[in-house]
Amino acid sequence: MSIYSKLYRDIIFPFYSSFIKKSEVYNEYSRSLTRLNWSKSELIDFQWQQLEKLLHHCWHNVPFYKEHWKQSGITDISEIKNLDDFAKLPVLTKQDVAEHYDQLIPSIYKGKNIKKATGGSTGTPFRFELNELSNDARQAIMWRGYGWLGLGLGVKSLFLWGDNIGEASRLRALKENLYHRFYNRKMVSTFTMNLNNLEEYITTINTYKPEAIISYVNPLYKIAQFINQNNMRVFSPKTLLTGAEPLYDFQRIEIEKAFNAKVYNTYGCREFMLIAAECKKQQGLHINIDHLVVETLNEKKEPITGEVGDIVITDLMNYGMPLIRYVNGDRATLSTSACTCGNPLPMIEKVNGRKSDVIKTIAGHMIPGELFPHLFKEFEGITKFQVKQSNINNIDIYLVTNEKFNPSDKQLITEEINKYSKQALAINFHIVDDIPLTSSGKYRVTISEL
Repeated sequence: MSIYSKLYRDIIFPFYSSFIKKSEVYNEYSRSLTRLNWSKSELIDFQWQQLEKLLHHCWHNVPFYKEHWKQSGITDISEIKNLDDFAKLPVLTKQDVAEHYDQLIPSIYKGKNIKKATGGSTGTPFRFELNELSNDARQAIMWRGYGWLGLGLGVKSLFLWGDNIGEASRLRALKENLYHRFYNRKMVSTFTMNLNNLEEYITTINTYKPEAIISYVNPLYKIAQFINQNNMRVFSPKTLLTGAEPLYDFQRIEIEKAFNAKVYNTYGCREFMLIAAECKKQQGLHINIDHLVVETLNEKKEPITGEVGDIVITDLMNYGMPLIRYVNGDRATLSTSACTCGNPLPMIEKVNGRKSDVIKTIAGHMIPGELFPHLFKEFEGITKFQVKQSNINNIDIYLVTNEKFNPSDKQLITEEINKYSKQALAINFHIVDDIPLTSSGKYRVTISEL
């Protein structure tokens, strides 16, 4: 770690956070580190205490929830005495938030909240708000999670991430550049990445020499493929963190081979920031239960563990626009095992992608979206792909191909997919020049509009 990195972590950032910004980020960060010394039962007790306070706040100050919960049979919030009772409360959907936006904001926070929006990877941007302390707390939790993977406060880092929309003025660009330099990081947009400019990204990495790289999965995977295919040399950081998209084992292997460094996966979303992260043991992703309540539900809306379910999340700190049992559209498997690293936070065994990534058939069978990356990696002639379902009878597959592509591959792909569909699912192939990213800079391999 450089001298600046140490000064930043121990002196500059604490002073900047507490006395210049007058925020609670560093204080929350310090408290969150202390909680990692607690036992799991102590963390669960803390989680319930925070949740109980939030539920009472919602009952008395958030009009939507009182009515929403009364409709489900709750006559008084004191009836919710533990997490089992909490699981009886109805879930909150994106549509609920859109239709009852104003009713979800307590009067004391109206006009004072920080406004946010997701990139709209599902087709419709999602807007929400949070109070300042909640924003500080989620930043603290992010730094804690990144920290145990080698990308803590002050570490020289390079972000292969999205970019701001619109043309930035010179003044704005200068301010953002200085801001990121202060944090000892370099931001590199993946929005303009294509097969013809990958070498420019490698040059940037070699010139900047970051201690850590954090990236969307697919851009880093594409760079790694290019490095390995062309036998190139690239600077090896101490750690690589991926997020925003599912990380498959074959992608992890390819990236680690290219950079000669370990890849660690994280899971988060804009509504809550960092939800869970791997540790050095890589036995699952540790869930930040001192900041969130994370559940998985089956089709009957019943809590489950050890099998794939729909994720519902509650932010314990967002009093400005509480999201209680919010369905974020992702699916995961909660683990019943404890990690051998000693971190008391419980784990997600696997993030299984978005619920909308599942391909459905008229007979009621479902093909998980994760099948397709594993299938298409076997075809050297396919550079990029996307599977899209608009109706129950067929799917469209968009392919970016190279000189190794053989038209007979289409038949092999069709046969393999229909092994899982259990019927003759009509498959339409489209050879295209490129497949666009979502507005948030992510690459979706599977889209179901059903």
